Amino acid sequence: LLPQRAAEEGAGSKQKIQSFPAGADGLPDTIYGILEDAAANLWLSSRTGIFRVARSALDAFANGSAHTVPVSAYGAPDGMKIRECSGGGHPSAWKMNDGSLWFATLEGVSSIDPARAQENRLPPPVAIEALLIDDRPASLEEAVTVKPGANRLEFQYAGLSFVAPQKVRYRYRLFGFDRGWIDAGTRRAAFYTNLPPGEYRFQVLAANNDGVWNEAGAALALRIEPHFYQTLWFYSALVLAVLLLAALAYRWRVRQVESGWSAVLAERSRLAREIHDTLAQGYVGISVQLELLSRLLGAAQEPARQQLDETRALVRSSLAEARTSIWQLRSQNTAQDLPARLAHFCGSAAHSSPAKVYLQVKGTYHPLDRAIENELQRIGQEAVLNALRHAEATRIDVQLIYDGTRVCLKVDDNGRGFPVTEVSSVPVGHFGLQGMRERAAQIGAVLIVESQPGKGTQVCVELARG
Repeated sequence: LLPQRAAEEGAGSKQKIQSFPAGADGLPDTIYGILEDAAANLWLSSRTGIFRVARSALDAFANGSAHTVPVSAYGAPDGMKIRECSGGGHPSAWKMNDGSLWFATLEGVSSIDPARAQENRLPPPVAIEALLIDDRPASLEEAVTVKPGANRLEFQYAGLSFVAPQKVRYRYRLFGFDRGWIDAGTRRAAFYTNLPPGEYRFQVLAANNDGVWNEAGAALALRIEPHFYQTLWFYSALVLAVLLLAALAYRWRVRQVESGWSAVLAERSRLAREIHDTLAQGYVGISVQLELLSRLLGAAQEPARQQLDETRALVRSSLAEARTSIWQLRSQNTAQDLPARLAHFCGSAAHSSPAKVYLQVKGTYHPLDRAIENELQRIGQEAVLNALRHAEATRIDVQLIYDGTRVCLKVDDNGRGFPVTEVSSVPVGHFGLQGMRERAAQIGAVLIVESQPGKGTQVCVELARG
C-alpha cells in the first residue's frame, strides 16, 4: 500500500511481530513495526493504534530504575481513518528522508511528521463530580460523613481536555485503605464496598493524550461513622465489664473459701467444746475417784466399795455422754424432722442418766430451713446436756412450740441453777451457753437464759417464722 516513492527513498523497518516486556504501562501486547525519530523516540504500530515512547524511558524500565513507561497513543481521534495497523504486508512501517513516518493500516496509509507534531504539555484539570452512597447521591462538602451501615461507595470524576477527551487517563487512591495508586485507564468511576469505620481521603489524578499528568488532582475527605459496637467506648465498656465479672467471680470464690473455712473452724470449736464438756471432765472425775479409792483400800473396805460404785457410775455416765456427742455429730445427716430428732435425743439422754427427760410439741409442725432446724436441735441438746452435767437435775422438760408467727424451744430443769445478773447474759467460763448464744445469732433467733441458785434454769430460744 506504500507509494513507490516511499519504497525507493526510505529505510526499511522490521517486519517481524515483536513481543514487548510485560509490565510496561500502556504499551500494546504485539508490535508490527518500530521506527525511531530524530528525538530518539520509538514509534510502534499495532492492532490497537500507533504508540510513541522514549527510548530512554524503556531503558530505565529495563534496568529497574523506573517502574512505569510514559506512552502516547494515537488513533482515530488524531486523524487516522482506522487505528488498527497492518502487519501482513512488507514493509508495514517506513521512515522517509524528510523524517516523516508512514504506517500501513487496514484502510490505507497513515503518516506523521514528528518534527512538526506539537506535544500537548498542558495537564488536564480534574474534578470529582459525584459521590454515591448505596446508589444515593451525597452532598460534596469539605468533609463527607457516612452514616453507619453504608456498604457501597462510588466516586465519579472527570478530566477536562479539549484536544482528545476520550484519551484522558486516570489513577486514584483512597488514603487510609489503598496501599498504592490504582490505574483506572479511561474509567471515570471508582468503587469501594464494606469499608471499615475511619477517616479517609480520596484523590484522583488525570493525564492528557500525551501522558502529561496533573499531579495535584482533586481530593475529597470523608469519615465513615462506626456502629455503637465498633466504638472505642464500647470496647472499653466491654473490657471493664469483663474485668468486673472477673473481680466478682474472684470475690465470690474467696467468700466461698472463707465460708468453708469458717464452717471448718466453727466445727472445730464445737468439737473442742464437746470434748471439754464430756470426755475431759469425765476423765478428770474418774481420776479423782480412783485417787480416793486407792487411799481407802487399805483403811476401810466399805467406804472403798462405795467409792468404787460411784466410780463405775461415773464411767458409765462419761461413756453415755461420749456416745451422745458422737450421735450429735452424726445427727445432722438424718432425714428426720426437728421434733423426731429431739424425741430421739431426749430418749437417749433419759436412758443413760437417772434424770427424767420429757418432750412436748405444741401447735402444728411447720418445716423450717434445714440449717435452722439443725441449729435449734443443737441448742436443745446443749441445754439438756448442761442440765445433766452441771445442774444435777432430776427432771428436764423440753417444749417445742409452733404458732402462727414464731417457733419457740424451751428447756426447763429443776437443778441447782446459777446467778444471772442480766437476762440473756452468759456466765464466764460456761462454754456450752456461749455456744448456744453463737448458734442463736447465726439463725437470727433470740436466746433467753433465766436461772436462780436452787430454783433451776430455763433456756428459751425464739425464732420468727419466715
